[in-house]
Amino acid sequence: MKKIIILLVFLILLQSVYSVTLKKGESTNVSSKEIKIIGIQEDKIVVSVDGVKNIISINEEKEINNLKINLISIFYLDDEDSTATIEIGLTYSCGDGKCNPEEKDCCSDCGCVSGKCISDKCVIPECEKDIGCDDGNNLTEDSCSNYLCEHNKAKCKKDLDCNDGNIDTDDKCSNGKCKNILNYICKTNEDCDDNNPCTINSCVNKDCKKEEIKDCKEVKKINTDNKDISQEVKKGFFGRLFSWFTNWFD
Repeated sequence: MKKIIILLVFLILLQSVYSVTLKKGESTNVSSKEIKIIGIQEDKIVVSVDGVKNIISINEEKEINNLKINLISIFYLDDEDSTATIEIGLTYSCGDGKCNPEEKDCCSDCGCVSGKCISDKCVIPECEKDIGCDDGNNLTEDSCSNYLCEHNKAKCKKDLDCNDGNIDTDDKCSNGKCKNILNYICKTNEDCDDNNPCTINSCVNKDCKKEEIKDCKEVKKINTDNKDISQEVKKGFFGRLFSWFTNWFD
């Protein structure tokens, strides 16, 4: 048991240590803090953490502005091209049972003002059980996971599963997929209007019905000298001649 505890502590410490090699003037960011190398000498460096400066010698570790800085090595060439390798560690660890002011997002150590702590995030519970996530949709599988609702798409099994609540669609389940097809051609008589004065158009049982008017002649209006004149739709010469003889003997 002691070996397991020691291993866990080692892993926690390992995850909270970062190693980086920098030149003079270069910087890196750890835990929202800027670590910058101000100067490099043969056996020491000047380093700042968010503007707080200190001098660290090789194999020396110092705590600066809530970060641990350990100078591992220096590759010295000159003042500009030399590099320093440092290890940066946190002075705290999320999950160690201690609430550090830097641990703003670690609710496992600092708790939550409201809600529940889930994966180090404060979450306002949406549910306790799966039944609390029912969205009334037959095509979703509703579940409660970590106090949050999940709605995953599900395959339909029968036509009723595809009911979209729209009286203008026929709802069908085909191979596990829903099809909601419009079930009407028209809703009003106006929807069936074909702009033909010689037909009566009506909407019956969501479908258009057309009835031709007997002895109806289609007429149109043309404008001549700014006067509206109704005339019979233009016919060929022989057609007009035949109509003239027919009307003569009527």
